[in-house]
Amino acid sequence: MQYREFKPDGPMARFIKCYWMLEDPSPSAEAQRIVPDGRPELIFNLGQPFESLVNGQWRRQPQSFIAGQITRPILLRSSGPAKVLGIRFHPHGAHHILGLPLHELTDSVVALDDVSVRLHQRLQSLGEPETPGDHLATLDHAINELSQSDRDDKLLSAAIAKFERSGGSVDVARVADQLGLSSRQLQRRFHDAVGISPKLFSRMQRFQRVFQAMEAQTMESERLDWVNTAMDCGYYDQAHLIRDFREFSGKAPTALLAGELDLARQFAQSAARP
Repeated sequence: MQYREFKPDGPMARFIKCYWMLEDPSPSAEAQRIVPDGRPELIFNLGQPFESLVNGQWRRQPQSFIAGQITRPILLRSSGPAKVLGIRFHPHGAHHILGLPLHELTDSVVALDDVSVRLHQRLQSLGEPETPGDHLATLDHAINELSQSDRDDKLLSAAIAKFERSGGSVDVARVADQLGLSSRQLQRRFHDAVGISPKLFSRMQRFQRVFQAMEAQTMESERLDWVNTAMDCGYYDQAHLIRDFREFSGKAPTALLAGELDLARQFAQSAARP
């Protein structure tokens, strides 16, 4: 499996965390677990689309689609040689580009032509270029065309930055007050532009922070220090940590870190980078 990321240039960097490409000519049929990170994505398959487990059945994903916020784990498996081009948005980035209320996409995978026919048509040419640079130039130009400045909510951007920098440990009411908003106003803006509540988003940031810390300890063959790691990341105790792990990953921490994580590890490492 080869995974690469490319940083956007210019104004799109405010709304797009990265472009990424995943290539796997001989993928395993073993299921891979993806956990919530608070960021929607646009996915374009240049190879065989993955299958996702939905209500106990494996279903093939669309060729190109928008994946909204996920609040629970999802399982994917390969259906053939994979070549995937993706856009990982900042939490409010997809709303800025698409103009949709993001709560309508939460825990959903929606074919791109059902969301934006214009963008879908522009991205059909992605099957032709030979290099990642050509793909990215096409993507960047198409996304730029859809971007609208009147959707740029600077107060919301500031709130998201505070939650991310704190690892989800800052109080929602305090952030709202610092920005001159009521808690209800911040809730409403988050629901519309991010797709989830600020409280849930904060919990995801805390989960990602401890997940990354534990993953690093595991990769370095260190003994997991549950109590100190949990406390450092804002958890009250180990039980509190385990509850969040079960909600967001479907497994206890030791079981999660033991397998099903090739894709999740790539994305977790990306989330840890600024």
